[in-house]
Amino acid sequence: MTYIRLAIGAGALATLMSIGATSAQDQGILGIWSTKQNKSRVEIVNCAPPKQGLCGTIVWISQPNDAKGKPQTDRGNPNPALKNRPIIGLPLFEGWREAGRNKWKGSVYNPEEAQTYNNLDITLAGDRLTLKGCVAIFCDSETWNRYRGP
Repeated sequence: MTYIRLAIGAGALATLMSIGATSAQDQGILGIWSTKQNKSRVEIVNCAPPKQGLCGTIVWISQPNDAKGKPQTDRGNPNPALKNRPIIGLPLFEGWREAGRNKWKGSVYNPEEAQTYNNLDITLAGDRLTLKGCVAIFCDSETWNRYRGP
């Protein structure tokens, strides 16, 4: 009887461990992502109501200060009211919507170019997030990697 309980207990423990390992590996799109060349990190979360979909905010940049030692701002933004907003904490997107398994559609603002890219295809494959967009016949993509800490 004791051996049966041990066998059942060991089986249950092994099942729980495999479920834990699966969920640790399959974290989905939520979390912090390093952008191209690790210039910045973007945190992706579920948007707070009343917004829907996924929202992304810059939480870290490789050069947080300008040449004068002041925090980097969105100085290239064509809207004068937005030029002084800090890059850290800057919302890059909101409302990414699901478009299939591990796929989303949405727009992204790029503060380096002060440009918004619309109708992107976003695909998650493991710890890689690929954003792909096209303008006419010209397409480009960028891959972000899941940030794992220092």
